[in-house]
Formats: sequence, C-alpha cells, structure tokens
Amino acid sequence: MEDRKFQKVAKALADPRRFGILQTIAASEAGKICSGQVCETVTVAQATVSHHLKELTEADLITPHCEGQFKFFTVNLETIDEYLGELKKRLNLK
Repeated sequence: MEDRKFQKVAKALADPRRFGILQTIAASEAGKICSGQVCETVTVAQATVSHHLKELTEADLITPHCEGQFKFFTVNLETIDEYLGELKKRLNLK
C-alpha cells in the first residue's frame, strides 16, 4: 500500500465520528445502508454526515452505489484487509 493511501485510511479511521459511521455500515443487516439511515444513527447535521461519507469514500473504506433515488454504502473489505496487512508490516508484526 502506498504511503499516501495508508495515511488517508489512517486519517479517516482516526476521526471518532467517521469510525462510528463505518461501524454502522459494517453492522447493517443487509450489508449496505443508505445515507438517510446513517443520518438517523448519528447526532450531527446531514451535511456533516455527507462530509464524513465523502472522506470514507475517498479513503476507499466504503463504496457508494445508487439504487433508484437512494445512495447506499458498503464496507470495502479489500481496503481494510490491505490496511491491516500494511500496518502489521510497518510495525514489524508479520
């Protein structure tokens, strides 16, 4: 994993609200959740949720896709696995 991507993922995960949103998406029963449902689970403005979803998307931690008029998000397990592997490597834990 390139340094820039590694740092972008780390920064995205470091924010407690973003991490909470990622947990919410990961815990969704259908494996996906629409942005409106995310807004219902946090106590911040919709614009703030949109910002955090954008940051998580840009870090490739979640993947957006549209179904009709709704935008759904799923967790990108490939990026999480890649990040964990790189973290172990950088900490000499492998």
